[in-house]
Amino acid sequence: MYSSDKLKILCDENIPVKITELLNKKGFDAKKVPFGSNDKQISKLAKSESRIILTFDKHFINRRLLPPEKYSGIIFLDIHPPIIDDVFSALLSLFKKVKPLEFKSKLFVLSRLGFRVKK
Repeated sequence: MYSSDKLKILCDENIPVKITELLNKKGFDAKKVPFGSNDKQISKLAKSESRIILTFDKHFINRRLLPPEKYSGIIFLDIHPPIIDDVFSALLSLFKKVKPLEFKSKLFVLSRLGFRVKK
């Protein structure tokens, strides 16, 4: 069962629009960043709206630049090629296993095979 009613997600511009749409159809509160947003703008928006950052951008796994403890969570997608069905399936699997409050202050690295958590 998903806990989508409490999960707020901020999709980086490198996340396909289709993923954002599919998440919203499943009942998640997924929002796409404005086109052209830089990492600083994304992190500020995520903090102000208490959203989990969803990204393919490796900058977000740099703990010095973007310490996870300052965010509602970061999900880095390590899925290549980024086929929509594979990405969406991996996300749904993650959301089934992790409760919304368990994302806070953590970095999740998500692949086709599962996920790792970096506190």
